[in-house]
Amino acid sequence: MAIPKTFEATAAKEGKWWNITIAELNQVTATKRLSEVQEYADSLAAAVLDVPESDVHVQVVYTLPEAVEIEWAAAREETRKAKELTIAAAARTKTVVGQLYAAGYTIRDIAQVLGISFQRVSQIINS
Repeated sequence: MAIPKTFEATAAKEGKWWNITIAELNQVTATKRLSEVQEYADSLAAAVLDVPESDVHVQVVYTLPEAVEIEWAAAREETRKAKELTIAAAARTKTVVGQLYAAGYTIRDIAQVLGISFQRVSQIINS
């Protein structure tokens, strides 16, 4: 069995249509349904090469309007930063809980003074 030939297709919404372009094959097709984009891309590549669809693999990349793409990239970056901050905050919380516990505070004391649940303090101490 031959290794499938791989192509990249771009799909962009234009009005009611999804235009699908396989630049390497210099080919374009379109569908009205997003759910059909992958199928159309695969069948286009196979038809142009005159091979079974199993002999091609098309990776579809969806393009967005430029302003939307910029906003989406910014949102993804903010999400990445938020995850990093959440991890850092969790580490600091663990440190604070550990320091209080080592200083003789009970689990219930720690929960009350920090405003977190008894169960959460217990989880942190036992982790």
